[in-house]
Amino acid sequence: MKLLFNTRNSFILLIVMILFLLMKQDGLIDLYKINLSNEKLSFEFNKLSKELRYLKEENHLLKNDKHYIEKVARENYFFSYPNETIIHY
Repeated sequence: MKLLFNTRNSFILLIVMILFLLMKQDGLIDLYKINLSNEKLSFEFNKLSKELRYLKEENHLLKNDKHYIEKVARENYFFSYPNETIIHY
């Protein structure tokens, strides 16, 4: 019994257990990678949801607000009234 629980064997057993926890499938390394992937996906989801809200708001304005439609037409497509000159800086 003394040989089974000596310091050297306990140390080796501890190293083997740590390696098992780190290297096995669904171990600590895989858990860390999954956590990083989850954070990236959450960030991208938040970014895309903000962009979707912005696009929905712009779509609503383009459908309903005549002043916004005129603003977009003048800024992006250089529309003008008759006898009006457009000056670019």
